[in-house]
Amino acid sequence: MASTQSHSSNSPGGYKRASRKGAPRRFVCEHAGCDKIYSRAEHLQRHQLNHNPKEIFRCDVPDCDQKFVRLDLLARHKKRHTASYTPRNRVPSFSTLEHQTKRSPDEGLSNEVRPRPSALPHYPPPSGGPHDAAILLTPESNTAATPAAAAQGFPNRTTHLPPWTASPVQERAPPPLLREKSSYYGSEPTGIGEQPNMLAFSNVGYAPNDQHMVQENFAAWLFDPQTTYNDFSLSSIPFLEAGLESTFNSNIQYDYDSLNSRSPLDPTPPRQMEQSDDLISELRRQELLQWFQTFRNKQPRYEPLIRNLVHENAGDFPALNVEMMRDCLREFWERVSPRLPIVHQHTFSANRCPIFLLLVMVSLGAASLANKDATGQLSEYGAFADVIVSSVRWEILTADDSVPPVGLWVAQALLLLEFYEKMYSSRRFHERAHIYHPAFLTLLRRGSPLIGRGGSESPPEADTMGADRQSGGLILDSRTWWIRWADTESMHRVVFAAFMLDIVHAAMFGHAADMAAHEIRLPLPCDDNLWTASSPDLVRQLDSNFRMYGVKQVSFLDGLKSALHGKEVKTHSFGRMIILCGLLSVGWHLSRRETHLKWLDMRTPSADAQENWRKTLLRAFDRWKDSFDIAKSDAVTDAPGQRGVPNGPINSASVLYHLAHISLHADIVDCQVYSGARRLLGRKVSSRDYTNATKRMSAWAKQASTRHAVLHAFKLLHRVLVDPHPKRRNSHTLDTVTVHYSIRNEPDPHRPWIMFYATLTIWAFVQALGRQPNGYALRPPHLGQGTYARMAQYLSSVAELHELSEQDAMMLHEGLPELLDVMENILRDARTELLAEARERLKVCREMLVSQGR
Repeated sequence: MASTQSHSSNSPGGYKRASRKGAPRRFVCEHAGCDKIYSRAEHLQRHQLNHNPKEIFRCDVPDCDQKFVRLDLLARHKKRHTASYTPRNRVPSFSTLEHQTKRSPDEGLSNEVRPRPSALPHYPPPSGGPHDAAILLTPESNTAATPAAAAQGFPNRTTHLPPWTASPVQERAPPPLLREKSSYYGSEPTGIGEQPNMLAFSNVGYAPNDQHMVQENFAAWLFDPQTTYNDFSLSSIPFLEAGLESTFNSNIQYDYDSLNSRSPLDPTPPRQMEQSDDLISELRRQELLQWFQTFRNKQPRYEPLIRNLVHENAGDFPALNVEMMRDCLREFWERVSPRLPIVHQHTFSANRCPIFLLLVMVSLGAASLANKDATGQLSEYGAFADVIVSSVRWEILTADDSVPPVGLWVAQALLLLEFYEKMYSSRRFHERAHIYHPAFLTLLRRGSPLIGRGGSESPPEADTMGADRQSGGLILDSRTWWIRWADTESMHRVVFAAFMLDIVHAAMFGHAADMAAHEIRLPLPCDDNLWTASSPDLVRQLDSNFRMYGVKQVSFLDGLKSALHGKEVKTHSFGRMIILCGLLSVGWHLSRRETHLKWLDMRTPSADAQENWRKTLLRAFDRWKDSFDIAKSDAVTDAPGQRGVPNGPINSASVLYHLAHISLHADIVDCQVYSGARRLLGRKVSSRDYTNATKRMSAWAKQASTRHAVLHAFKLLHRVLVDPHPKRRNSHTLDTVTVHYSIRNEPDPHRPWIMFYATLTIWAFVQALGRQPNGYALRPPHLGQGTYARMAQYLSSVAELHELSEQDAMMLHEGLPELLDVMENILRDARTELLAEARERLKVCREMLVSQGR
């Protein structure tokens, strides 16, 4: 997130002590074979006790063989054996939770401690074990990670943690509300090591019994239900070897002791954010205008489009007043941020964040206002945004923080800028965003945001916090911790949003997908209620509830493998959307791998193997959608005009689900070439390209997998245009559709293009099947009073089918003209050049359909 500083330091372990980042490391351990170096003498002294302990203190609790070199550490350890102790940095174990759930729901849980319904259920920030760095490690000590830790953590981090076990906690059963929603969030572990409930999908073209292949081949590991996270070798991933340390540590913990009991010697009381800090001040507005003027001078071609906005009066621009800027920023939070929830609103400061990040946010808000405006009064807002976007990228890329490891605000600004260029403006900007997209991903890879690894200079010690507090040293107050937590969570969300945009745009535009699922070694994002909590105290309260009921985050790769093998991934809606994008990414890369091998004349997987992995993915898509529907996460978010919850780039789970089915079997580039497009992906389409595409489409139309894609195209259009509220079946009839779809009310910029994709797929299929023996009559190309109702009847009659047979496919021409007419009329209100091109393409498609029917 964009905090008040673009380079805030991050405590490596979440303990509240003065930062030693950048301090010289002068104290070297001289013990033979030890290369430890510390920045403080007392750290070295504590470390040397491991080599030459004055006395060894042993725990006298039965079955506990822990040894310590300091008596205070032993005393602190023995508290773990008490029934009332809950580790500060540890979520209660699931085995304990499962035992708790057998008790009465109300037993041991008073009204004072029972969480409110609005506070359940959520996910805490990533957690790890205590850092008892002074534990004496002998050859008999058990330093192996526990199975649960191996399933949840990352090998490069958990292997360095000392052994420890979770202590039992007071037995409490979750309230009825938590049990009712267990299918959505759940509290049992979802590690991939739990194999009994996984569905075994075999014969997918990989040999699961070949252990070497499983270790070195991500797909082999992913499709083998018998392997665990530790069976996959990380050494085969090249970027891990060259990545720089990230300043964003994924293991930030909440220090309840220091937050619940503040010392009178604490010199840093919690800072309260000014009430208007999220609003743009007049001084900040002047800074925005200065940069706008600079960009305006560089791009004079926009002058005719912004005449009213830049009308001067007494040396100022009345139309670009502070209220206009605030309206744009509010629009960003309301409609744009849910699509890319990567900036933490409650710790964001409009007046202190980097100016270029604020410029991009204001531009997105202005473009969104222009898109939904039906009066024409805000028509110049889009050109205002274009002026900024045309030049701001250079300023971002030349900033000091735009080098590995990348600054958070730079990553946020570049991703938001790409989102604008791809979806809100001109074809020129769209192509430019595609060109710079791989460079942005490289910038992420050259640091460590994809794996969440943070560096540390000295091992964090819990007892140093007390010393710092007594001596009046600097410790973290609650708001400082909150900002650091938000920074870490924001960077994780940048990575996931970049991954989602990468694969979604590859599917819907025909671009190349430059990012692979195995690159991401992060936990899924925290729950939305933690993300939207308005204060650190509320975050602490929610986090306490998570710890009480054993709710914890799922790692992305664990969730991806579980979903592929038909097992439910218990996470929130944003996490579920990320998982589906991961499944789509796997399918995209596997299908392109086969194409590349065929082009190189190499041995490709057999037809059976190809069909098997596709069936595995399609089955995983279906099980994912069933799980999403059961969780009731998509109740009304398909309806235009509904803000919904932050689901990621695509607002609707149904749209993303159907897009995944369509894109695996219908190539949008081939469909556009087949429809007569003259230029695609930045190059001219030749007559030879058209001839080859026509041959491919003729063979494509005869395949059963194509009918599968076409059926999902009908279901997608039906969900958006006819029945956006499937749970309200009696809200309308097909003969009198009361609500017509309008782009003006559309919060998701992806959905209109995906609708075009689905319509183009249906047209290409009907066109490729050819003219029927008896021919068919087409109605005049006029959008009459009943055209929308006839289109709704057409979509409904096909969408209700479970399978599209060859006989059914022969009848799809009957309502296609109405569908083309309605879609062409819908796209009339589009402001972006891409959708204007889509409208012209559908017009050509109808003309070709008419000529075929004659």
